[in-house]
Amino acid sequence: MKVLKSWGAEGQVVLSPDAEDPRDLKSQEPVFIEFDGLPVPFYVESAQPRGSRFIVKFEGVDSLAEAEELVGRLVSFQEGDEEEEDSLVGLRVRDSRTRRTIGEIVDEADYGGNLVITVETAGGDVLLPIHEDLIVSIHDDVITLDIPEGLF
Repeated sequence: MKVLKSWGAEGQVVLSPDAEDPRDLKSQEPVFIEFDGLPVPFYVESAQPRGSRFIVKFEGVDSLAEAEELVGRLVSFQEGDEEEEDSLVGLRVRDSRTRRTIGEIVDEADYGGNLVITVETAGGDVLLPIHEDLIVSIHDDVITLDIPEGLF
């Protein structure tokens, strides 16, 4: 999406929709607008469709001058270059040996090229290293892993 122009005198802007990204502008999650190479989060106060575009009011943008600072900038739903489609967060984790669901992935982090997931289990959060050799399958909202013996 891109901020095309300001709209009115109270800080609204006109956004061009991205047909490839149908996410809802009315969600509680922030959108990100890049300033000086850094993604800055903005929360949507209101969004109204207007033809093929949206009239959007961001929290904290309350004047024409503030809205003008956003004109021409790209708007994204994720911070930086993260590929949200590839995120494992929200998937339930199943152990391939026991066929038991052990929890849900609540976070993922890259530690020097080593991806580690945080799995919320009944006994608390557990960090698991993740590698393509450990992934048996990903189907629907479940990732089946060949979890090394002794981690649970």
